[in-house]
Amino acid sequence: MSGLSGALIFGAATVGLAASFVVLERLVRTRNVPTEITRRVAHVLACLFALLVHAVLPFWLFIVCSVVFAALMWLSRHFHVFTSIHKVRRRSLGDVYLPLGIGVAALLGGSDAAVFVAAVLILGLADVAAGLVGDYLRSSRKTWWGSGAFLGVSVIVLALCGFGLVPVIVVALLATATERYSPLGTDNISIPLVAAALLAVL
Repeated sequence: MSGLSGALIFGAATVGLAASFVVLERLVRTRNVPTEITRRVAHVLACLFALLVHAVLPFWLFIVCSVVFAALMWLSRHFHVFTSIHKVRRRSLGDVYLPLGIGVAALLGGSDAAVFVAAVLILGLADVAAGLVGDYLRSSRKTWWGSGAFLGVSVIVLALCGFGLVPVIVVALLATATERYSPLGTDNISIPLVAAALLAVL
């Protein structure tokens, strides 16, 4: 893929992601949609965005973009731009940590795209599954039911990415434990770090 094509895809994807954030913000402000829902949607969209742009951007530029997006999320939080993303029941900087965690997954995955894809999908899908279970149970803390959901989705993601039985079991279990005991949104960094590091070794 040419540099121009990659730049066009990156630009279109960025505009699409920003537009989706604006729509989510409007839903919160005009339709009173709960921010726990819009935050989950934004989380998944951001991870899918990362998978797309990782495939079209040079490695170094992707890492730079991860840091820039983290800075933009911090600014948005500071100036209350996207309350649909930042406002949650508990203390969390997960919105700022998410782009950094994705950058960490890229660094650890290196040239192995499967490692990066699996780590980001676990972050984007398994983590959200655990949160949705917690929302359903109306719990402000992480629950064992949520951990079970995280484990199940992680196993499915890893299997679909083509990893063998041992990596699937080890990574799914340790990523689940990492999610369970990472406070204040730091799981958005620790989950991809642990998943990508283990997959790269195993």
